Amino acid sequence: MGKKKKILIFGSTGGLGQEIVKLLNIDKFKLYLFSSKKLNFSKKNFIRKINYFLKNINPDIIINAAGIFGNNSVPFNKIFTINVMPSWEIIRYYLKNKPSKKKLIIFIGSTAYLGGRKNYILYSASKAALNSIYLGAKENFSLKKINLTIIHPKRMETKMTKNIIFIAKSHKPIYFARKILNCINKNT
Repeated sequence: MGKKKKILIFGSTGGLGQEIVKLLNIDKFKLYLFSSKKLNFSKKNFIRKINYFLKNINPDIIINAAGIFGNNSVPFNKIFTINVMPSWEIIRYYLKNKPSKKKLIIFIGSTAYLGGRKNYILYSASKAALNSIYLGAKENFSLKKINLTIIHPKRMETKMTKNIIFIAKSHKPIYFARKILNCINKNT
């Protein structure tokens, strides 16, 4: 068996993150898992930590599944710091540091980016910002060794959304975790 691919996952203990971790074959991948307890995006030093992990782990695959839902009473900075800043810092790192090997970067967006949600205005706006960052970065990375992907899940049944009443069907996180695994398998 060849060398294990290194996967760095932010948000590894959330509903989707846990399902991704369960599906990954540990014989094929070496996992580096970061939860909000291990890497708190609301702390000032998280940018330096992201750069440290990207440089020292030198992952083959990066998945940012960290996020916060947050209704209209959650402060702007909290939602954008958690839902947008980590992905931007990953992009910024690779804009400055040309990778020595191929990378797959997967961001987790949301279909909420397509339009506002009455009680979750900033959540929708943060996912729209993430999608815009993805589109611009994809152009920048077209000539580099980086395959940047974004997956926009529909409503998911997780701890984060447990108190939300959805009119439309909600999906189990495993449904989207399988899509992410398919993306990884296609690119490794």
